[in-house]
Amino acid sequence: MNLTKLFETQAALDEHIMQEHPELQGQNNLDWKLLALQVELGECANEWRGFKKWSKNQKPRTWDRIHCPSCAKKGYYRGNPPVDEVKGRHGLGNHWYYCDDCAGFLVVDKNPLLEEYVDCLHFILSVGLDLQVQHDYIFDFNRDDEESIIDLFAECYAFAGDLYWNSKNGSTITESQNDYQTLLFHFNHLGRKLGFTWEQVEEGYFKKNKINHERQESGY
Repeated sequence: MNLTKLFETQAALDEHIMQEHPELQGQNNLDWKLLALQVELGECANEWRGFKKWSKNQKPRTWDRIHCPSCAKKGYYRGNPPVDEVKGRHGLGNHWYYCDDCAGFLVVDKNPLLEEYVDCLHFILSVGLDLQVQHDYIFDFNRDDEESIIDLFAECYAFAGDLYWNSKNGSTITESQNDYQTLLFHFNHLGRKLGFTWEQVEEGYFKKNKINHERQESGY
């Protein structure tokens, strides 16, 4: 697990956000980023569902199928596919429309749990950039440990909270960087416990990063 490329990619997104929101330039943005991280951790836990002991449905939400947003936005459906000048009609016949997003099926398969995890990763990387941490972290993403998923969620919350109060109480940058490294360590193991490979995390991160850039362009 090498985060150098991800830090570089996140830095480009953060710069894009600053360009679109100049009021954020020249100020300490750690407070809202850390709150956003905790919110995303909660959303990730909600998709995991393992803490919902009162429910008979505690199975993680790792698959969901939705209508392709690009096709739906253009008003296409399976019965009226347009003819592409280059690709023609989809190879499966007139009831299929070729789309780079949905691969011709007018639906998109998603992994809600992974999506929430990489949303957390976006904010963790952004916080690391603000704290000027080293960018060449290398962790063993497959390392085993005895901590439960609930333990790991709680520790991520706790260290995000520590970083928040450190930024308010004037702790040294070294203290904050140490807390950050511990947060990153636990977040790494959380991903493994949730069943992700590092390849899945990277792919999910870059896919969502592209969407986040597009959202800035569209005034999201």
